[in-house]
Amino acid sequence: MDPQFIERRRYPRARIEWSVTFKTDKGVVAGVTLNVSAGGATLRFPNPPLLHEVFEMTIRVPELDRPLMVEAQVVWSTADIVDNELTLPIIGVNFTNITDQDRWLISTAVFKFLRQKERVPTRVTTARKALNKVLQECIETDL
Repeated sequence: MDPQFIERRRYPRARIEWSVTFKTDKGVVAGVTLNVSAGGATLRFPNPPLLHEVFEMTIRVPELDRPLMVEAQVVWSTADIVDNELTLPIIGVNFTNITDQDRWLISTAVFKFLRQKERVPTRVTTARKALNKVLQECIETDL
């Protein structure tokens, strides 16, 4: 790990792809989250807001019956370094105005997602232990 890097995140972050939109003077721009926490997100947009820009966006969480309305500020961006027409810019945002309920909903969704990811290795480990036990019994009985 880079000794210059200081982790400043206050909330757990998960790689989740949710649909995101925001309005501009030219219309609605659709994008996707690449990862999300209760405090912010990494987003991919074809024409993202500018660095330090504050904007309102709609996040569609599949498990929820309503979209989340969040105000966010762009804290970093790759828009100025993307030199390929096939590569969409990526931005990092902090949520600057979000209701406590919506922050809790995002936090809960992230927590559930992370818990699901943790269970997969547990199932694999349990299956591997069971298989090893069967193999050991076969060896002991000369099968």
